[in-house]
Amino acid sequence: MAWNVRGSHLGQNANGSSSKLSDIPDSSSPAPVDSGIRIDEKKVVKDTIEQNFGHLEEVFLKEASRLADQPRRSRDDSIKSIYGITRTDDWLDLIESQDDHGLMALTKATQRYLHNKQHPADCNGQKFLILNKFPGDDAFGLGAIVQRIADYLSVAIQTNSILLYGMDSSPGEHFISENGGRCGRSFDCIFERLSNCTSKSQRGIDKSTQSLLTDGRDLDVEAYLAKNSPPIPPIFETALKKIQPDITREMLKYWWRGQAAAYIMRFNSQASRRLKEFRLGETKQLGIQWDVDGEPKDVEVPFPMPEGTVSIHVRHGDKGSEMRLVPFNDYVVRAEKFGAENPLGTWKRAFLSTEDPNVIEQMKTMPRITPFSYSGSNSRWTWYWSDIPRLNTGPETQLKEFGNRTDLTIKWLLQLTMAIECDVFVGTRGSGWNRLIDSLRCTWLASCKQPFLEVGFEGDWAGYGP
Repeated sequence: MAWNVRGSHLGQNANGSSSKLSDIPDSSSPAPVDSGIRIDEKKVVKDTIEQNFGHLEEVFLKEASRLADQPRRSRDDSIKSIYGITRTDDWLDLIESQDDHGLMALTKATQRYLHNKQHPADCNGQKFLILNKFPGDDAFGLGAIVQRIADYLSVAIQTNSILLYGMDSSPGEHFISENGGRCGRSFDCIFERLSNCTSKSQRGIDKSTQSLLTDGRDLDVEAYLAKNSPPIPPIFETALKKIQPDITREMLKYWWRGQAAAYIMRFNSQASRRLKEFRLGETKQLGIQWDVDGEPKDVEVPFPMPEGTVSIHVRHGDKGSEMRLVPFNDYVVRAEKFGAENPLGTWKRAFLSTEDPNVIEQMKTMPRITPFSYSGSNSRWTWYWSDIPRLNTGPETQLKEFGNRTDLTIKWLLQLTMAIECDVFVGTRGSGWNRLIDSLRCTWLASCKQPFLEVGFEGDWAGYGP
């Protein structure tokens, strides 16, 4: 029996129409398993979940107590692997090859658990949680949408269900060009499929229904999320408290959303190939440095970024409605101060990402800010950046302005990937994009012990999100 869970009603239907997404086809064959849904509005629903740990949870807790593994890949080889994904298992192989000490706590065990939970050996008889487009998510950035998907992934884990995207309307569809083939307009067009299973219930869901459980469970998912925010899976809270008994609620939330983002955002083979094409050719990578006479000259952008390179992500655009915007100079001064304090391990060499074209123009005339005698190992900056479309607005305005939504989204994801190629990170966690940089450097690559230099204000991000 299947059950339509009563949840939030959306303010508007999915909209838009575009061309077929031929450059990013779906990466695997669907395997429909269940026979659909039955709706009964008279049933009384609940907003609590009875927690039960099964075999996968026991395996996770055992693996969480294992000793740390030694790294099996170099820094550069690990970075190059992100641009060379050919199969789903490549992601687990990449994470397994990292130095445990450079990863977020329990990353390897957690990513194995999420993969196994979402990829059962047999899809027959499985229960599903189908997720529709969020209300008004056309106005959301990618980081905010991934953060909300993480909440539903938690509910799927706790209800022993498999999370899938709705095929008629799914979260973040405005980032994807229309007519994407079997992947519809879901994130499955760019990221690895959430699961090897599919369900007939992914189609035909009313657009006013936020989510649907197919197991007959009397649970109002949206009411549960409103009551339990953030909904951290108890299995992970149990394991983390064994490591650090006084871990804070904020840290549990930040940890879970980082792990969920690492799973949700695994590039599929087509997107990985497109990223590499943009990184090495189709999208021009630019560099500038100043010689000993103070004259600027163009330089090549290395692949991957050299050790010690600083990532600076400047979030402007529409973010001023949510937090105080930080001037570009503040980012540079913070980086120069760190360089002056650590001259043996850092250089004035940075990759700059931003949606604000004015920041790029500022950078081109900024060899340094602080006096050379106080600013570290070398006198002037070498700057790297990508030649991509930029508009100092929100994501949806840019997507409308610059054409192919999928390609533009992948170019943005290239900025994210190039940022985590670096070894020092300057940004503000009040920005969802900076939080993604922080999360992925700590899960895909063993860079979690590398410095993150906060330039924002604690009140802007300490209690971020619901």
